Amino acid sequence: MAALVFKLGALVLKQLAKPLGARFEKWVMNHPQARRGVISAAQVVHRWEVYITRGAEGKEGKAFVGAMTEEKSVELASKLASEGFVLGVGTLIVLFEYDRNRRKEIEKKRKEDAERQAILDQASRERERLRTENVEQQELIAELMGRVERLEALVTGAQQQQQQQQKKKPAMWGGFLGPRALDP
Repeated sequence: MAALVFKLGALVLKQLAKPLGARFEKWVMNHPQARRGVISAAQVVHRWEVYITRGAEGKEGKAFVGAMTEEKSVELASKLASEGFVLGVGTLIVLFEYDRNRRKEIEKKRKEDAERQAILDQASRERERLRTENVEQQELIAELMGRVERLEALVTGAQQQQQQQQKKKPAMWGGFLGPRALDP
């Protein structure tokens, strides 16, 4: 929404630049100091124009560039003031838009960096949690293996004890029906 408002504002300012430029031109031409400055700037522009034209035509050497008449000088100065104002307004609009876009990009990059850092932090916490869980599981496995070994030892001991007790039991009816009678 803000971009739309800015674009509309820039468009309105561009449209107002020409009439404002004409009003600025009148002010400059009526203000004595500004008028002198603009007229001397117009004389400089006239000299540059003559030098550029001569260079484009292939003419070499120094040439005398006379001062413009007061009427032509005032006309060029007023045009220069008006166009300078319009150019200044356009330049300000472009610079403002550039700065606005740059700030938006910086903010976007900052948000992306924050999101990336949050993801990295979460991944780091998850890795640490998994590492801790893995260590706990390894300890639990070691404890369970110890228990299994103890149980196997107890079972083996109980089996041996049972076998010894069975060997010591007297056989029924002379050993014909006892467990040893069936052993080969």
